[in-house]
Amino acid sequence: MKSFKQHLKEAPAWTESLSVMLFDLPRADLADVKIPLSPSIFRRIWPEAVRSRVFHLTDLDGLGKLKKMQGGKRSVSAFYNINSSSIGDGIRTYGGYIAEMDADVLAAAPDDIGSQPDKQGRRWLVWSTLVDPKTQNGMGGKSQLGGMYRDINEMMIEIIMEYADDPKFMPNVNKSWIALGQEYRNENKILSQIIRDYLDGMEKVMKKHSKPLKSIFTDYAFDKELMQDPDSGDFALWDEVVVNNFKIKKVHVTQEVLFPKYRQDDDIEGFPIELYTDNGDLADYITRTKN
Repeated sequence: MKSFKQHLKEAPAWTESLSVMLFDLPRADLADVKIPLSPSIFRRIWPEAVRSRVFHLTDLDGLGKLKKMQGGKRSVSAFYNINSSSIGDGIRTYGGYIAEMDADVLAAAPDDIGSQPDKQGRRWLVWSTLVDPKTQNGMGGKSQLGGMYRDINEMMIEIIMEYADDPKFMPNVNKSWIALGQEYRNENKILSQIIRDYLDGMEKVMKKHSKPLKSIFTDYAFDKELMQDPDSGDFALWDEVVVNNFKIKKVHVTQEVLFPKYRQDDDIEGFPIELYTDNGDLADYITRTKN
């Protein structure tokens, strides 16, 4: 396992962000326990990455930042499918530009799974996302991960019992874990040790359950088909693919920012561009190209 200093070298700003993120468990039990989508951890557990063509919606400023991230460990949220209205509205940005990329897939699902970035761009999932049904913004792993739930619970108990001066909420792991974060929120050295133990402990648990986790994380990268909700009959507006080590192939410019800025023979940030006067045509292109 890696030392905490090595984790910091991978992501220098983790200490502050994780000191809040890891102890934020608003729901009961382990529903909001954080699972790292760490490229370094993934590479140690699954050395052979799944490589795929994906798309990322951003604005012009975000495109410049994306260019600098090419080939690196930092991860971004991408997609295989998106509807035309979402292209126009944007996903967490003003939109207007879609980068077409080849990338390593860390996790993929037929709906937005709400992956949460830390300050360094590495993403995390909450436990409930792994186990909830795929038609409820989850990844459907409940039947395969019962043993992992128990192992995470035991790992967190060990950390609580080692560091808490008075684990007064035990055996309630949820409340005890929150209290542990509050107890040491102003003691960075001890909090760093707790975070280190959490990262190392989570990696051990993930390695133990690597076979079902690999399937849950990457099966959708081979399917790529949105699921229909059995009750409403609706499809998700987009899916989510968490990727890193990506290379931008071209940039698609949507109707929102097309005129009068660009011509077909222009480039943006050195990348070739495709211009679209109809976002429906772009959505169709993405659907055809994902395979």
